[in-house]
Amino acid sequence: MSIFPVPEPELDRLPAIFSERKTASGLSYDQLANRSGLTRGTLMNVAHGRYHGDLRTWLLLSKAWDVTLDELLAPVWEKRGEG
Repeated sequence: MSIFPVPEPELDRLPAIFSERKTASGLSYDQLANRSGLTRGTLMNVAHGRYHGDLRTWLLLSKAWDVTLDELLAPVWEKRGEG
């Protein structure tokens, strides 16, 4: 067990994480909406940083992109200048 405090996640990275994964997947917003069960509007809001999403949002996205939640969200824990 660490005696150091847990760092704050860099939630402002979520739109970039979303955009990178969406681009890599080659899916349109409509295709991703169909695959994930999320609305196109929710996806657009996450992409543009208007909504960070909740746990359910990111779980559905990880399933749609066939990656683990850990893989998907790892960049929020990287210090600036890393990765």
